[in-house]
Amino acid sequence: MGTSVQYNSGPEPKLEPLLQHGLYDVHFSQATDKEFWDDGPIDIYEAFAQHSYKTLETCNNSCDFKDDLCEARTMEQFDLIISRNLIQKQKPFLARGQYVFEWEKKYLSYPPLNDTKTLPDLKLSKVTVENTRQGVVGCKILETIHGRLDVVDGYGRQRTKGDDVVRVWMKGGNNSDYAVVGNVTDLQNGSYTFSVKCLWAGSSKLHVAIAYPREFIRTVIHQVHTGVARYMVATFDHGMAREDTICFHTPNIPGWECICNFSKFGYENYYCGRPRHPSQAAERLVENNYLITTENTVEENLLHLQSCRKSNKRVTWTQTTPKGFWSPGQVWSSLVCQDPGVINSSWTLNCLRDSSVWIFGDSNARETYNYLLNLTQCEHVQGGYQYWGHCFQPMYSLSINVNSHEGPKYTHAWSSDYFTVPSFIQKLPKNQKHILIIQYYLHYTAAHFAVLSLRMKSLRAAIEKLLEENPNVLIGLRAPHISTWEYNENHATGGDALGPQYMEIIRERFRGLEDKVVLLDLWEMTIGIENADFHPPAFVNREMIKFLLSFQCL
Repeated sequence: MGTSVQYNSGPEPKLEPLLQHGLYDVHFSQATDKEFWDDGPIDIYEAFAQHSYKTLETCNNSCDFKDDLCEARTMEQFDLIISRNLIQKQKPFLARGQYVFEWEKKYLSYPPLNDTKTLPDLKLSKVTVENTRQGVVGCKILETIHGRLDVVDGYGRQRTKGDDVVRVWMKGGNNSDYAVVGNVTDLQNGSYTFSVKCLWAGSSKLHVAIAYPREFIRTVIHQVHTGVARYMVATFDHGMAREDTICFHTPNIPGWECICNFSKFGYENYYCGRPRHPSQAAERLVENNYLITTENTVEENLLHLQSCRKSNKRVTWTQTTPKGFWSPGQVWSSLVCQDPGVINSSWTLNCLRDSSVWIFGDSNARETYNYLLNLTQCEHVQGGYQYWGHCFQPMYSLSINVNSHEGPKYTHAWSSDYFTVPSFIQKLPKNQKHILIIQYYLHYTAAHFAVLSLRMKSLRAAIEKLLEENPNVLIGLRAPHISTWEYNENHATGGDALGPQYMEIIRERFRGLEDKVVLLDLWEMTIGIENADFHPPAFVNREMIKFLLSFQCL
């Protein structure tokens, strides 16, 4: 018996900077809790099992019909951003003291915020850089400059603990055409050391940002634990019964003690409240006035890299920051391996000749698909915006395809015949040349990362099996990107606050497979351009495609 769901896109996210004139907006301290205690880590599957009693037939809030409403024939669904009245009815996914990941325990062990003046003050915090003369730092190309950030709160006191999210980058050129990201080390005492490599000649400006204080990260994790999320609303229609309920990817549905488990429809970890009745951003910069001047020495040293095609894919996982830098023309110059520099339609078509390209993800995957269509002059032949798409380039025997990933997702439809990304990968023809670009990201930030971890586990298994049966496959796994937009009521929805933790899960799940999968590190790329939008600009897609294809063609 099939189940179909229709989604409509929700409201546009509101861009609401956390910092105003060096002070933090107080609204993010709403979702706090009492002191955290450690009950020990809980297994991912055990965390879901804690709610399994809600799916039993003995749960007694369902309509009095012979047919089980959890077998509803149709279920139209639309997006719902968390509102204050839902916050009051929130149900915890994990109890206080429980955690799945060690980083959750670390942040939740900090006390809730009760005084905003204890947060970092951007005007009082101090940046110092070594070898400075009258505010100017001199260096040569390929040299590294070193500095330190001492974080001070609104009372003028040095912060004594770490775990703030600090980012450092440098921009230079006449129109800031160049950009490179620096390394940051947390000293765990309120101070952070950093280093930035000089990669072009001329003057540059150093940027040091406290992207998120540890109190904000704690709030995001706490909101996810307690059930403050980005839900969907479903309308069940089953003959005489019609009712709206709430759906999500963890079984803590606010307002419903009994829930339907729709995971059986191939939509892993998906739950809705069981019907009851028969009818119904910007970056947060620390002030500094340092000017970096780099001597105009020979830059050819930067080009003495092995070609990506001859390089082991592991370098994309292990290369230390910086992995590249932005240069004039919005070109990403890789420091991992040598890429073509600039690509065009002819180069791309010849590289993709006799290939099938498969792009999996959300609206960012769709944007990659559209960019590749234009670049290859591939004619879109079928597929809807929110579902899937396909094009074919007959002169080069090239097909390009896009498919959405599994939930959580808020602007796509699904049905009982939906194929998950792992199941789709396993159905690819074994005797053809394939290029895969796979991306899970912003739709997952509102759910507990146990959901993401399970998705990555299934994805890894499918990729391993595919590569065993067909070695003629190039796979690019797209990492998170910087996006400082967020939703007003729920900081876990949108934004990049948990981007490093997201990347930690990817690294853990793909450990041992680094030689066979290219990591597409959009984190560095988008810090350098100070991206805010959910969707990075088109030239980021171009440079990502260029880097991936460099491992096949040069």
